[in-house]
Amino acid sequence: MMSILRVSESLPSHVSRPAWPRPGSTSILEGGAGAGSDSYGETGHQGEDGDALAAEFHAILLDGQPDQVMDALLDPRFRGLVGSMSPSAFVEALHVLSPAYFIVPYRQIHHALHPWAVQVKRLRPLPAIFDEFAGNLAAILQIRHSAGHALGLAEYTHLLDCARSMGDATMAGEVWGMIREDGLVPDVQCYNHYMEAKVWEGLYLGKARYRTRMTPYLYRKRGFWTPNPGWEGYGTGRRSVRKSVLEIMDEMTREGTAGDVATFTNVILAASRVGHVQGMKNVLRSVWNIDVDVSLTSAPQATPYDRSSPLYPTNDLLHAIAHAFGTNNDIPTALRLIEFLSSRYGLAIPETVWLELFERAFVLCRPKFGEDAERRRKGQVSFDSVRNMFKTMTGAPFNVRPTIKVHQSLAKIAWDSCRLREFQNHMHAAYDILEQTRKQCRAARLVLEPYLGYAQRRKSRADPAELQSREFADAVHRYDVLRLRTAQETNTLESLAKLLLIRRRWADHDNPVWERRLLPRMLEEWQDFLPESTVCHTHGGIVQFRGRTFWGESSRTDTELDNEARLDDRYFWRRRLQSMPHIEMTSAPLKRLFGPVLRYHEAYEHEDVYDPAIEDPGHEYDESYEHDAADEPATFRGEGSGHTGKIPRPLAPKRQTYEPDDTFHTVPGAPSLV
Repeated sequence: MMSILRVSESLPSHVSRPAWPRPGSTSILEGGAGAGSDSYGETGHQGEDGDALAAEFHAILLDGQPDQVMDALLDPRFRGLVGSMSPSAFVEALHVLSPAYFIVPYRQIHHALHPWAVQVKRLRPLPAIFDEFAGNLAAILQIRHSAGHALGLAEYTHLLDCARSMGDATMAGEVWGMIREDGLVPDVQCYNHYMEAKVWEGLYLGKARYRTRMTPYLYRKRGFWTPNPGWEGYGTGRRSVRKSVLEIMDEMTREGTAGDVATFTNVILAASRVGHVQGMKNVLRSVWNIDVDVSLTSAPQATPYDRSSPLYPTNDLLHAIAHAFGTNNDIPTALRLIEFLSSRYGLAIPETVWLELFERAFVLCRPKFGEDAERRRKGQVSFDSVRNMFKTMTGAPFNVRPTIKVHQSLAKIAWDSCRLREFQNHMHAAYDILEQTRKQCRAARLVLEPYLGYAQRRKSRADPAELQSREFADAVHRYDVLRLRTAQETNTLESLAKLLLIRRRWADHDNPVWERRLLPRMLEEWQDFLPESTVCHTHGGIVQFRGRTFWGESSRTDTELDNEARLDDRYFWRRRLQSMPHIEMTSAPLKRLFGPVLRYHEAYEHEDVYDPAIEDPGHEYDESYEHDAADEPATFRGEGSGHTGKIPRPLAPKRQTYEPDDTFHTVPGAPSLV
């Protein structure tokens, strides 16, 4: 049903439908077991062996562990059983393969990881995660097709949901075409998933995540019929995503399907993608009677909806408003609207909405340079506005827990303002978050050790039955997510550590306190996030430290550390793999657990140099800066980077005001941010 072609790092998986045998076609009669056949496929068995296989298969489905269900549906031994499942049983099993389990946790963590960081740290790329998931779904549905089963609306809805979660409009379009070919009538959920896949096309991968702020430059780049690398995904102008979404909605209206709040949320986002602010306002006025252009305090009463109404506002609508108006350079309007909807409809503002508002505000506070700087300063806010937003959202009654990304953003504001104490405070807060994640990761690893025969340092053979248990699969999934989050947060601290060093003037020009007292103290305090080779600028010249490790390298896993609590995970699992020659990497949990070790050795000789501060300290979130070289600080490319031709691997770490007055006037639930 689906084939996956990865075009570039920033493109979603393209899923097309090959000439598969359709149910009822003559090609089905040429091979494969039909529904209700007594055969269990080419590798299946009959009689007692068949009964045992069926019992094992149904036990896995009944247990409902997503990784195990995925393995079972792809296992050649169970091919005949998959083909003979009833439609309702197959749909139930397919729903276990949820993107909320296989996609969303990794997508959220990768949002804060630069693609270069993923490559040099030898983390699993997000495109590979997307491709594997979509490819597995394709293989499972191919088995059903070969057994003569037609897909129903429930299966197609799930596929659209998966495409939506990956921002894969091509896959969604292919699925939509199959729905029409099969003569099915899509419901409102199908339409919503299809629209959302269009709206978020390509925005989870590569550099596209940094290119959502609407500027004339972005509009032009996304309007090319053949987009340049890094600008694939949703389009503007001739490739307008708004036009596509409105065509889908027109089709929906002609068929008599009523839209719900998710439908109009997608329309708002589609308008925001092309900078059609008036279109966003029109939706709010026509559906909820909210006139954005008048004072919301004196505006007519918003349309009352019962909580059971499909048009009652949701948290997703609040998030869409924060994103839509934020990417269109209007943070004050986003704040006013969210406050209005929250008070009128009794909605508590969730953390995700606050974090989106903060990220958008941070984008707009960055200094702008170059010939086009004046136009790109549209909607610019002051550093103090961002600081005030942070105080408001982390205080009562919202009590938002700041992420490490939030502290990184505030540290960069302090870096631009040359406020060392403030920078250090946020760096320490970021480290506290990393330490908490490390503790959780170590606890998750301790849960896994008994399954692998390593309890209390007594080596023994792992029990194959325990390695096939639901508890082991769940423990591996939790550990894998925490391991990736630890890597992401460690990379953030490395980036901040470099920012700390490359700022030449934390103190006054003639004040030697920085280079004589503070700099040595900083080098000692943050040595775990610094390479042994680095460069520091002083009044007397350049101080260059030479050592075995440099900026832009991954951790070496062949050196044992004294402190077991801070043991590098790759080293730990490599040693465990060497001590378990009998183990077979046949299950998804085992492949996931030992995957980083295997990837490390495969890529050992093919590594590029990565600068942890490659995400420009002043402009990483300004999506339009890349077209103007003047936007990049001259000190940032090469100073202290220690780039060499042959890259030695570093040791695993032991631990790893000049703005105009542009404050916000209102904020949800608070009279002022000033």
